[in-house]
Amino acid sequence: MDLGFCPQLDAMVRSRTAVGESGRVFQGLGALSTVNNLKVLRALMLERRPAHTLEVGFSFGGSALAIVASHRDLGHAPARQHVVLDPYQASEWDNAGLMTIRGAGLEGFVDFRPQPSANGLAQLVEEGRQFGLIYIDGSHQFDDVFVDAYFAFRLLAPDGLVLFDDSSTTHVAKVLSYVRANWSEWTDEWDLSACHPDGSSRRYRVGRLLGKLQLRAFRRSGTDARAWDAPLKRF
Repeated sequence: MDLGFCPQLDAMVRSRTAVGESGRVFQGLGALSTVNNLKVLRALMLERRPAHTLEVGFSFGGSALAIVASHRDLGHAPARQHVVLDPYQASEWDNAGLMTIRGAGLEGFVDFRPQPSANGLAQLVEEGRQFGLIYIDGSHQFDDVFVDAYFAFRLLAPDGLVLFDDSSTTHVAKVLSYVRANWSEWTDEWDLSACHPDGSSRRYRVGRLLGKLQLRAFRRSGTDARAWDAPLKRF
């Protein structure tokens, strides 16, 4: 599977170039989601058909393009159903992500909120929102990732998935270790091997065994029913 479903995304990945609102040219695009991540997002969107999606982190808009182009291809009417949180879109990225989405004519699918994720996710909880697919790719500091995880699992619709990028880095891996140890009664890790139709599923399985996966997914399988004084399990 290539990225031809969205020519703008395909062109950005091939050229490794994005242009900001002021005309600033970004090259290399180290913050752009990997091609593998983009393909997994596309496969999950088509398979699970979530009505509402959420993303922490925006940068050049690559992962957002993969998600909203899939909303379009699933026949969803543009209703701002993909919420994106990124307080640095203007200051650090010159609104390059927003320009990318506009250039693809997909801005009607995006609800962009220039808030820190801790604030924006809490607000979404207050709004009573639920999402079938959440992609976490913001700050990689332990405390930030933990807050993102805490709110993300509470924003997931039943059977919804949350995906963590850079999952083998120290801070993110520690958060996921906590999730496995302490939230196992209402979450479970989701096998993404079926989302690798290009023959990379074996590499995914090996990477999972070695703890070297870049992208990991967890499913909300129930409701957090722990007592207020439930013991903390070692992680």
